[in-house]
Amino acid sequence: MLNLSYWMPTKIFYGKGCVEENKDYFSSLGKKCLIVTGKSSAKRSGALDDVIRALGAGHISYEIFDEVEQNPLLSTYFRAGEKAKEIGADFLIGIGGGSPLDAVKSAAVFAANDFADRMEIYQPPYPNRPLPCVLVGTTAGTGSEVTQYSVLTVDTTDGKPGRKQTVKPLFADACFGDYRYTQSLPERFTISTALDAFCHCIESYFSTKADTLSELFAREGAKLLLDVFLDLPKDGQFTPKQREKLYAASIYGGLAIARTGTCYCHAMGYFLSEEYEVPHGTACAVFLPSFLKLGCETEGKKADQLLFELDIRLSELCDVVENLTDFTPFPLSEEQREELYRLWSSSDKFSTSPGEFTIEDAKALMDEIFPVA
Repeated sequence: MLNLSYWMPTKIFYGKGCVEENKDYFSSLGKKCLIVTGKSSAKRSGALDDVIRALGAGHISYEIFDEVEQNPLLSTYFRAGEKAKEIGADFLIGIGGGSPLDAVKSAAVFAANDFADRMEIYQPPYPNRPLPCVLVGTTAGTGSEVTQYSVLTVDTTDGKPGRKQTVKPLFADACFGDYRYTQSLPERFTISTALDAFCHCIESYFSTKADTLSELFAREGAKLLLDVFLDLPKDGQFTPKQREKLYAASIYGGLAIARTGTCYCHAMGYFLSEEYEVPHGTACAVFLPSFLKLGCETEGKKADQLLFELDIRLSELCDVVENLTDFTPFPLSEEQREELYRLWSSSDKFSTSPGEFTIEDAKALMDEIFPVA
């Protein structure tokens, strides 16, 4: 049966110049806001200047919190929320890639609530509704603009890297998608974020939670991404049309995982980002060829439709992903593996993967990819 039930409360303003064209929207949210960014991408992309001009047109005052790091910490989200309280912000704006966009969603929760323990953010519903938040994306990969997820790294006190955990549901009130803000991204980062979007599309497509609409979003996103992957610029300079395709695909991928969530590529890839600073999209793509093969083995009819629309063979598609994934496997000790297996044993992303993927399957895959130290 076709399933067309759908709920996605984020208003999407999309296209070249969309911030300027829709500047009146900001006035509907209040007269004071906190802008949450990383150290440089918001400025370098031009997005921050556009947002500031839009706020000025509405006589909206603002302050900037520019302390969001890669793989941002829970404490950073908390401090952003406290800053919003301090200035009496009516709403928040996140500008950047996945980290600032995820950060502002959780900061909006902290800004509206007084928790005895910041870990209470994992216990919705909250006493008070989060402050309104608006997202302005500067990368084409995470799809955070249109998802309910806020991924954060929990602080630790023992010197070990913290683990990523996800807060949900935290949809933004609105997002602005202008592909021009991605033009300042270097080639390597552009490809890594595009691989993240491709993982979103493929994982969602073969997820056990997939339905009519999520499959449609996933296929459309995958087609746009593959068009770019098969025609990469030799000088590293992506054309505006390619940038536009990558950004649109990122939104499609976000809409798809908003419905289904991700699968084992993300669950298994997190440790590479957390402990070895492998870019997130690259980390997930390490496991994507195996996921594609599993999806095609267990979901033959769906796989045939996907490969037909992509106009590519499975082996060729896996080669494309592997050639783009800038990663060299390194040895992992048995102790390191066992720690990962304990972590993954409770992952719900395994159960939504095709073919009843289990921890034993994950062990076999790790042995296939990573040599034993």
